[in-house]
Amino acid sequence: MIQELKILLVDDDPNICEILSTYLADRGYTVEKRQNGREALEALRDTAFDLVISDGSMAEMDGFEFIRLARNNYPDIAIILMTAYEGKFPLSEALKAGADGYLTKPFRLQKFSLIFEQAYWTALSRQDWWEKHA
Repeated sequence: MIQELKILLVDDDPNICEILSTYLADRGYTVEKRQNGREALEALRDTAFDLVISDGSMAEMDGFEFIRLARNNYPDIAIILMTAYEGKFPLSEALKAGADGYLTKPFRLQKFSLIFEQAYWTALSRQDWWEKHA
């Protein structure tokens, strides 16, 4: 298990935020929640996060726009996109925007755990991450 991660959870659905933040906190991770992309970008400016989990469909700024901005400004962070609208937010576009992991809602927590760990290790495998943390 990956230890001591700081996670930013971005979703305008309070139920998803509560379930995932409780699940992650129970595993020893530090989790901060935000309701939209604008708030999440402010949080990224103020705090060094290891991983971002974002919904695709949010007010003010959708998940793709948020992911593009987050990836451009914080290239070494791991990013997971979640969506209930697979047609509107397809996997191929999520990857182009900069996501390391992708989940369609609803999902089981077991699948979430697999995508979560895979996204983090994908971020670690990028050469730029190692150059910045050497």
